[in-house]
Amino acid sequence: MDTKQTLRKKKYASKPIDKFSAIKPWLILPFGFRTSKAAFGLITTVLKDFFFLQHLQRLHITHRSVIFVDTKLDDDIPFIPEKVTTYLSFVKFFIQPMSMLIKRLGYKKAAPYLNSFISTLSTMYSNAASIYRFCMTTTHRPKKCANRRFRMIYITDPHLLCVPSLHVTLAAGTYIWFKNLFAQNIFQEEEQQFRINELYQKAIAITESVLFVKQHSVNCIPIALYMLSSSFGPAFFTIEEAVHFMSDLYKNSPEIPESKKKEITEYFQFMYETTLLENNYNDRWQDCIKKWLVNFAKSTGQTIKMN
Repeated sequence: MDTKQTLRKKKYASKPIDKFSAIKPWLILPFGFRTSKAAFGLITTVLKDFFFLQHLQRLHITHRSVIFVDTKLDDDIPFIPEKVTTYLSFVKFFIQPMSMLIKRLGYKKAAPYLNSFISTLSTMYSNAASIYRFCMTTTHRPKKCANRRFRMIYITDPHLLCVPSLHVTLAAGTYIWFKNLFAQNIFQEEEQQFRINELYQKAIAITESVLFVKQHSVNCIPIALYMLSSSFGPAFFTIEEAVHFMSDLYKNSPEIPESKKKEITEYFQFMYETTLLENNYNDRWQDCIKKWLVNFAKSTGQTIKMN
């Protein structure tokens, strides 16, 4: 007789992650006693370190410095409104893998992994917020909303939290967290590789979309990847993995000329490696990002108020 785990494997092992529910984890995790503490911790962190943080600034209750971080290189990346669907899929991207674990392993067996991942997500938000509280960052978005989805973004998003990009942090961070999990051989090798590949391709697509929809600049991506490597440690997201990730960005994007692709990749890698190197001479991983923000502001005629 087949065991429950064998039946789960037969039913779910080959099912793509984007076919799992993006709704059920919201109903299960906060109310399951094994995961409720971590789930409510994440919800609290997102509200405090993302929504309230920028909306208080928008309402002029807080008065942090805000600088533009886009460059001339961003002008070479076309505005492609159709990419907004991929851009808006980033929440589903980190929710659906949790749904997969619940279905594939069962809630009880999946709970320790879920708690660890949820805790990691919370840390990503709070890490990014430690930079946003020093200085908020924005870019020049197209003034005319391209479609209904952009109107929703422009209305709900104050667009003040660009460096480091949370979209990139969550996309690359979700991919690498699950890649590290699968290294523990919780599934058979074929299934693990299938999961790793689909998560990687989606993480690349989401990261690319942040520039195509003009929600971020070329500066936002490498600093987000640096934050993953430095704040979680090199064993979590190695230099080799980060360089490989950056090398694959825009590789299959015909909208960008090949010469510009090379320039963009070199810019990403230079920023990532320079920031990582400078981190060796700082007490905290945030210091070199703050220094970069101050220097970038000065070089572009902007000012950051120092507390």
